[in-house]
Amino acid sequence: MTMEDKMTVDERRKYLRRMKKRYLQAGRKEKEWLLDEMEAITELHRKSLIRLMNGSLERQPRRRQRGRTLRQAQGRLYGPEVEYALSVIAESWDYL
Repeated sequence: MTMEDKMTVDERRKYLRRMKKRYLQAGRKEKEWLLDEMEAITELHRKSLIRLMNGSLERQPRRRQRGRTLRQAQGRLYGPEVEYALSVIAESWDYL
């Protein structure tokens, strides 16, 4: 698969929700074929697919939020005077 063809996480979950209905009703041989197909399309490992098919497909929220971005931290770290000086320098160097 090329980079343009990669599925987003949400697209992958939507596809797996549809396949889960078929998977739960299928017999052993048919489950094998379905897993092969899901493996090829989603590029997930077989064991991960089995866990998803037998468990919940809902995405879990983050346990801990990400920290502040560098840009947010700079404003508080140095203060407005330094930020102004940096913006003047960046403008004089044509934002290199």
